[in-house]
Amino acid sequence: MLTIIKPLNNNIVLAKSADTNDEIILFGKGIGFKKKTGDLIDLSSAEKVFHPKKNEKNIQTSKLLEDISTEVLIVTEKIVSLGEKQLKGKLNHSILLSLADHIQFAIERDKDLIEDNPLQYEVPYLYSTEYKIGKMALEIIREDLGISLPEMEASFIALHFVNAQGDSNSMENTMQSIKLIKNVIYIIEQFYEIELDKTTITYSRFVTHLRYLIARQKMNNNNTDDVPMDDDQFSEIIREQYMRSYACALLIKEMIKKEFQWQVTDDEIVYLVIYIERLVEENKKS
Repeated sequence: MLTIIKPLNNNIVLAKSADTNDEIILFGKGIGFKKKTGDLIDLSSAEKVFHPKKNEKNIQTSKLLEDISTEVLIVTEKIVSLGEKQLKGKLNHSILLSLADHIQFAIERDKDLIEDNPLQYEVPYLYSTEYKIGKMALEIIREDLGISLPEMEASFIALHFVNAQGDSNSMENTMQSIKLIKNVIYIIEQFYEIELDKTTITYSRFVTHLRYLIARQKMNNNNTDDVPMDDDQFSEIIREQYMRSYACALLIKEMIKKEFQWQVTDDEIVYLVIYIERLVEENKKS
């Protein structure tokens, strides 16, 4: 059983676990009806449960919720549920409060103080599904709260969903990944003197591959030995047949080593060569 800290409305309550003292947000139709602080509530009565982690300053959920309106929290839960359906998977529980806090701030801040951010132009190409969720989120906010946020907010909302898919709920890590992907794309375009078509399936798959490469680097403490290429002869053929793409891949390897202090294995280089070759060939046809 949980102890209610505060009923936020008829459908949301903030409760506390007696065992761990963790604060939990419960969503469910009528779950907060006629409830008051100190009442007991069964976890099974909730339709959706969020276990937000304390932030880096160890601030409790109840304190964080003081600056977030119930209406914004409800809309955020709706957006998170939509995101889970679109991404076909559960998200890190941290997204509820982090996204709600962002939306609350976006609503309250002075529109004259909004600054242009270059990321808003990169995110649609790097994370197309998450950006789609961001666009849908703006529509939900407009319909449910009667507030039209700037178009650029779709990119920022998208980043929260990118962040919530990983084990590490650090926006800093997400921004680092974006920087790496941008650098890789820049190297390819400069090396071949082309502008890649960022709307193609091939491009989308390449970005996905880079995201997994980054995840493998982080998972294995900068060691990607878990991606072995068993056929050395195949690797040699790839290098010889696609010499220019191989040279480009080596530039990417050096950039990653210099900027992120990661060692990219020869096996990863082979995968990069294959993707680069596909991207360039597809670009010639367009």
